[in-house]
Amino acid sequence: MSETDLPDEPDRRPGCPHPRERYDLAGHEAAEAELGSAIASGRLHHGWLITGPSGVGKATLAYRAARRILGAAPDGEGLSANPSDPNCRRIEAQSHPGLLVIRRPWDDKTKKFKSVITVDELRRVGEFFSLSAGADGWRVAIVDSVDEMNPNAANALLKSLEEPPQRTILFLLTHTPGKLLPTIRSRCRRLTLRAPGIDATAAWLTRQSGVSDPQDWARRGKGLPGEALAMARSPVQDIAETLDGLLSGLPRLDAARSRALANRMTGKDKDAARDAFNDRILAWTMERARATGQAGHDPEPWTAAWRDLRALAGAGAGLYLDPKQVALSALHRLQEAARAADAGR
Repeated sequence: MSETDLPDEPDRRPGCPHPRERYDLAGHEAAEAELGSAIASGRLHHGWLITGPSGVGKATLAYRAARRILGAAPDGEGLSANPSDPNCRRIEAQSHPGLLVIRRPWDDKTKKFKSVITVDELRRVGEFFSLSAGADGWRVAIVDSVDEMNPNAANALLKSLEEPPQRTILFLLTHTPGKLLPTIRSRCRRLTLRAPGIDATAAWLTRQSGVSDPQDWARRGKGLPGEALAMARSPVQDIAETLDGLLSGLPRLDAARSRALANRMTGKDKDAARDAFNDRILAWTMERARATGQAGHDPEPWTAAWRDLRALAGAGAGLYLDPKQVALSALHRLQEAARAADAGR
């Protein structure tokens, strides 16, 4: 099965354009200026680590930079390019010879995307960089996201960073840079993206089609443009809010409400419901870990829970586990974390 025949893409949010199809970016002028200056100089660092929470615009920024590196003409401010430019059209069609995108691969046996980026995928980077150069002599690879690499894949990536060929660029996207190998972080120039904020995100949402009450969605998305747009357009847009309400009572967990939410994982729009549930429960847990650490308490109960929840979501996708039971197990794992956190104070 070719990539263009896949039923979906692992890095596309339901109801939203893929980042390679987006030509606007909310905020991040400083990051764009830093990248733009490097591109204009012709002396680009070979590895760029773009960090920030999910939905902040990391992939959109990487594609904006890739278009310009691969020859698309400037069009407006920052790293903007004209969508009608031939390079832009080829990137949208996933047919540009100078661009390689690494993400979780499709598994023909399970008919699902794998839960991790495998070593075979990362080895493609070295093979790609060894080929003839693309437009203007540059080759660009985007890994979205390096959080999803297994250990062997991380080692393969490190090899590509250690001895990069001339005029090759790696954009590595990560939500949790602290979990990467220090040797990977040390070989990259880092760009940290932060949420533009509620008002800036609301202003951006007003320019998107089909979004009513952008201020409310910007608030629900915590000022993250991609998160807010995905929530506004999602067929299961209420799941995140339902989950937040349920988790707000931890360590108490309402059994009836937990079962009702878990039942959504097997009903209509079940795939979207599972994605929404997993995205939100992981984001909520990471937010709790950060808040706990900032308050001077040990965040380990929450960071350990985050690791377990991520593994549980992957196992649920790859091993055909009962999605209702997976959701209930995730909720009870957070209940354990809340009790452990309370006991440690």
